[in-house]
Amino acid sequence: MRRQNQHYFILLLIIFFLSGCTSVQYYSQSIQGQFEVLKKRQDINDILDDPNVSSSLRDKLNTVLQLRQFSTEQLGLPKNNSYLSYADLERDYVIWNIFANEEFSLEPLSWCYLIIGCLSYRGYFSQSEAEKNATHLKQQGYDIYLGGVAAYSTLGWFDDPVLNTMLRWSENYLATVMFHELAHQQLYIKNDTEFNESYADAVAHIGVTRWLRQKHDKGLLDEYNQSQIHEKIFVALVMRYKSILNKLYHSSEDKKTKRSRKKNLFQKMQTEYFEMTKSWGENPYKKWFSSDINNAKLASVVTYRKHVPAFLEIYEKLNKNLAQFYSFSKSLSSCNPMKRKEILKTRKIEFEC
Repeated sequence: MRRQNQHYFILLLIIFFLSGCTSVQYYSQSIQGQFEVLKKRQDINDILDDPNVSSSLRDKLNTVLQLRQFSTEQLGLPKNNSYLSYADLERDYVIWNIFANEEFSLEPLSWCYLIIGCLSYRGYFSQSEAEKNATHLKQQGYDIYLGGVAAYSTLGWFDDPVLNTMLRWSENYLATVMFHELAHQQLYIKNDTEFNESYADAVAHIGVTRWLRQKHDKGLLDEYNQSQIHEKIFVALVMRYKSILNKLYHSSEDKKTKRSRKKNLFQKMQTEYFEMTKSWGENPYKKWFSSDINNAKLASVVTYRKHVPAFLEIYEKLNKNLAQFYSFSKSLSSCNPMKRKEILKTRKIEFEC
């Protein structure tokens, strides 16, 4: 482990265990999980020097280095040692996130931590621990959604390695994840998960589009553009039903009626999705819709996608100038959360907090 990271690790131990905002047990698993990631890191260049490395891994790690260089030179993302090392965790996901909502609410439950503030989800390095805590919340009456995560950002506290969990899918996916997580290192506002995730998603979209255009890879670019069309349709459907459900939850209907209508709306949403995507061929959201939908599942989408259209429209208004876009986004950090939402809703590029 690098000396710098040793110092950070000791500091985190002190801060986390002095915290009273959540259990020592939770922080313990977080620290152990982070330590496992750091312990398994290997410099990518050292791996590439090994003649026994598979051609598949070699190709992917070379792509990682190219993406990393592009991220700093062309996207202006942080230049540090993140994604210059690799860790094989020997599992499909690095973290499992829990989203929890009350039965008649679309506002996700928040968990608060020192340093990073409050988040609209809770992550576990252990799948069994995540499942146990999800079951506990479900028994308390919450709608629960538990999903595996391929990557996360330590916000610059550590030199984040690229993980085997990030290499399981396409180059487009890898680029999206890397640019998203690096965007968190560049800008992160405490206690505003929707802003942070939407901003990072917008940066990732801009970055992947630029990456594919400079590669002159029409096949990958067409594939990415098609995936974005599908995503817009998916998100629009989620947002539309979120609005319908929100009206229901704030209505004067009794709980029994709300419960019945809620169930019917989610079933209608599933039916509508499968009907409208019959011609898609590959269906990226089939798994999401094939299992039960609830408030928490909707929240997992809203949290990451709510403000993405606003950020992308603002980027266009700024003539696709990334430096100005970053400056604009950073200036929003001085506004209170309500003002930030108002600015993003109106897409104004000139404002006062």
